[in-house]
Amino acid sequence: MIFTAPDVDDFAAVEAALTDAFRRAQEAARAAEPIVFVLRNEHLLGQRGAPGAMLANALLSGVRTLAAEGHAANAIASGEDATPEDVQHWIALLAEGRGVAGELIHVGAKHVGKVQA
Repeated sequence: MIFTAPDVDDFAAVEAALTDAFRRAQEAARAAEPIVFVLRNEHLLGQRGAPGAMLANALLSGVRTLAAEGHAANAIASGEDATPEDVQHWIALLAEGRGVAGELIHVGAKHVGKVQA
């Protein structure tokens, strides 16, 4: 199950996205399917407002809780400098559900500081 966090502007949108993510993750966990949440680095770091930060960090918490319970759940955080091909590569790897659980993969380098031109 792959869930890409939508852009949210208010608390109602956060609630709707979390409800959808919870329902889909619950179904995937019951079916023993790998779970991948796709987030944005800017939202994890709170750089785009409270609603996006709340959603991204709640989903990351869900990934770690699911992994602690034995499910193959992981997250990807993509930055503005990440290519769609790189993001898809990591989604495909994590969607296999092989040997990795509870991890956050950062795709793109902006979360670590200055990006070289």
